[in-house]
Amino acid sequence: MHGDLAVFATFWGFIAACVFISAWKRKKLETLRHETARLLIEKNLAIDPAVLAKLINPRLNSQGPKMMKLFGSIVIAVGVGMWLMCLWFVFAVGDGSVLGLGGPATLVMAIGAGIIFASRFAPRHLDEDTETGTFSEIHKNGSER
Repeated sequence: MHGDLAVFATFWGFIAACVFISAWKRKKLETLRHETARLLIEKNLAIDPAVLAKLINPRLNSQGPKMMKLFGSIVIAVGVGMWLMCLWFVFAVGDGSVLGLGGPATLVMAIGAGIIFASRFAPRHLDEDTETGTFSEIHKNGSER
């Protein structure tokens, strides 16, 4: 009983640590971007307002929806693997005690399908700004189009 509780607490502790580290990293990167913008303004460098706005509020990563689809596919594959393992134990080994694994396997596949469905609603990357061009073009050329 105590061993199960320790495993449960360890798992959720790991999840909480991952969420905390992710939030801390995002906040730290935002602080660094704002500090860079503040230093540029203090030094009175001739900086284009569009570049400054993009530094303070960067565009969203276009890989988000693709990564969600990939992760959802992996989760579905894990669910299918759980079902195959369940069926193998039932029919090949003759052990019906793992038949209860079918419910969690179905739940895992439904979660994967939900992640893929949710990727359709994830924010998309806006590559072109009709007035100023993309940040990469401005940075590469040293000036706007």
